[in-house]
Amino acid sequence: MVIEMAHEIRNPLTVIKGYLQLQEKKSACCMGESLGIIFQELHQIEVLVTSIISLANNNAVNKKPENLNQIIEGIYPAVQRVAVKRGIMTELRLADNLPMLDLNAEEIEQMVLNLAQNGIEAMQASGTLCIGTVRKSSKVILYVRDEGHGIPPEQRTEIFAPFFSTKASNAGLGLAISLIIAERHQGKIEVASTVGVGSVFKVLFPIGKQ
Repeated sequence: MVIEMAHEIRNPLTVIKGYLQLQEKKSACCMGESLGIIFQELHQIEVLVTSIISLANNNAVNKKPENLNQIIEGIYPAVQRVAVKRGIMTELRLADNLPMLDLNAEEIEQMVLNLAQNGIEAMQASGTLCIGTVRKSSKVILYVRDEGHGIPPEQRTEIFAPFFSTKASNAGLGLAISLIIAERHQGKIEVASTVGVGSVFKVLFPIGKQ
């Protein structure tokens, strides 16, 4: 039911966006800042609806052998664009010779973006966000480390709950969806955080048959 409702919201949004794009080309009356705000708000609604669909969709995903480092490298420029707008620096530290993993590349990209966005929003300008991979025993670990305000102990059991957020502009779905994606890949997420220092989110993928 939730997925059907979300699709019913997204479909007319697509139509509205299309007509606005036509209007943008035909007339100057909606040009400029006002039209930019309209498109920005429409995009935010689209992101929210897509997140709700992803959260509610429990269907099995198609996976195939993928190089995790290559997926991260492909999405890294998008992370950099988000970070630079807030004055955040980024680092990429990828381990050599990682084994192939059975992954759905699109979902892994979404998870990396979600975790990166969460870290970026936790930091002030001039902070550094680091994305990396490492192999440890029978697991491959993807980690996202920020230099933000950290997570108070009383909130650490709540951060993966849908719609939980300490930010007024955040719908609180990014971490919930990231956890679901990790679990769909037989993985898990671990969090280490120190208030006033920052946080590290680790996604642990098992090596071998998934």
